[in-house]
Amino acid sequence: MSLKIEIYSDVICPWCYLGESRLKQAIASHPKGSEVEIHYLPYELNPSTPAEGHDRKEYLRAKYGDRIKQSDERLKTFGKEMGIEYNFDKAHRIPNTLKAHRLIWFADQKGVQAKAVNGLFKAYFTDGIDIGDTTLLAKLSTEWGLNSVEVTKFLDSQKGLEEVRELEEAGYNLGVTGVPFFVFDGKAAVSGAQDVNTFTEIITDMTT
Repeated sequence: MSLKIEIYSDVICPWCYLGESRLKQAIASHPKGSEVEIHYLPYELNPSTPAEGHDRKEYLRAKYGDRIKQSDERLKTFGKEMGIEYNFDKAHRIPNTLKAHRLIWFADQKGVQAKAVNGLFKAYFTDGIDIGDTTLLAKLSTEWGLNSVEVTKFLDSQKGLEEVRELEEAGYNLGVTGVPFFVFDGKAAVSGAQDVNTFTEIITDMTT
């Protein structure tokens, strides 16, 4: 009997990247890890972000002040433990992530959703790539085995928009108000980038 874990996240959320990495480590080291299936669901942290995005430094300084520096340093430390290289200074903009979520949905139809999610996290947080830009998204998608021309046509259309909105609405109805948010077999849920041991305990409880 497999365990399905649904993860609500946004690819501009550094804690989502961290939480997902910790979960995957817990799965990899668990005796029943091969029975775990992960599915990613959309959640836009800033749905009102303009198409051209926000200047990252200005936006975060206005919202968090000097606290953002401390947060970034903590994340860099936590990230190293998971093999994540956070290069916050490389990301000059906070993009609107609707296109990225539509691309993740599209990648799911092609069987490469996990590659897309992890590729987008790395592209933004390690390489500083603007993941709100259609051309750059199409180029990235080739690394996951997708066709850049097909991806460009998809992103330039309205395809996948209704489906992503419906998935987001389901999350709101479930009570998701922040990410990362993990749902285990539609029964148990936990919010936040929990540590590896916590995820291990939950997996054990759900598979015994």
